[in-house]
Amino acid sequence: MPRIKKLNINKFSVKQANKTDYLYSSKIVYSITQRIIKHGKKNLAYRIVQKSLKNIEKQTKQDPLITIEKAIRNTTPSLEIRTRRTGGSVYSVAVELGFNRGTSKAIKWILSAAKKRSAKTFDLNLANEFIDASKKSGSAFNKKEEIHKIADTKTRLKTKRVKKTKTK
Repeated sequence: MPRIKKLNINKFSVKQANKTDYLYSSKIVYSITQRIIKHGKKNLAYRIVQKSLKNIEKQTKQDPLITIEKAIRNTTPSLEIRTRRTGGSVYSVAVELGFNRGTSKAIKWILSAAKKRSAKTFDLNLANEFIDASKKSGSAFNKKEEIHKIADTKTRLKTKRVKKTKTK
């Protein structure tokens, strides 16, 4: 049986943490381009992000990085619903998210919402989705609100179950 090599996780995280965008020197823009890449075409993904940033600047007449940060802050979830198996039954439980996982989920939701939009180009869809998310509207923000509502009902049901079992 072959021996399993232990990977040094810290080495990978340090390399990834220092990566920033060369034009805007922003980690957020870098992570968005990394999410858009398909078939190794990083230059195409970067051009899409640049065009969407220019569209954001034209529409809002503000710094596009501020708009993107605000959009990601508005769509970042603080809870996640995970399934837990206790005994023979399966429960869905709300679990708190860390900062990195929350921001990566927010970016993923914004990109998937932009893909579902119907406009001529993806960069226009992406710009409009960032603008909507910064204004607390749009499908990515609605997804966050929906997950928080579900998590709220799950925690209420959980507390009711605990109270019923204690009173018996």
